[in-house]
Amino acid sequence: MLEFEYAAFLVVYGFFLSYLGYFSLPAVGPRFTLHDFYSVEWELPGLFLTNILREFVNIGESIPSGTLNPELVVQRDVFPSGHTQITLVVMILSYKFEAKTKYFLIPAGTLLIIATVYLRYHYVIDLIAGAAFMLLTFWSGKYLYKWWNKYVGKEILELK
Repeated sequence: MLEFEYAAFLVVYGFFLSYLGYFSLPAVGPRFTLHDFYSVEWELPGLFLTNILREFVNIGESIPSGTLNPELVVQRDVFPSGHTQITLVVMILSYKFEAKTKYFLIPAGTLLIIATVYLRYHYVIDLIAGAAFMLLTFWSGKYLYKWWNKYVGKEILELK
């Protein structure tokens, strides 16, 4: 139970740090700057549900179908790569706590990180920053978790 609480704390804390990065350095992804946003259907055609899923993602990013200048309305949430940061946190925690799911999470997480660049959602520097934020999450999260549990008088997981 303590391992789960610590893991949940690190994931939530990691999201918080990631959002601080988005607010501090707002940027748009390469699908708007390095590539023509409207040619992705021909350059990366995909299979059965690709266009439906792409439209779903675009709507989630505040880009309704037919938007003339999507780079002007899209959310600024590229740097650092929260995908990379949180995926690495989960992969490392699954390895550290010997979760049976690590045999799925490590290859799937690696592919997810690669896909964010391939599908033009992140620049490579975003991934590097996401990895750095992952290190910051573990380093500072360990101290913050210990401090908070001591403050509220809860049992503390012995961290290495």
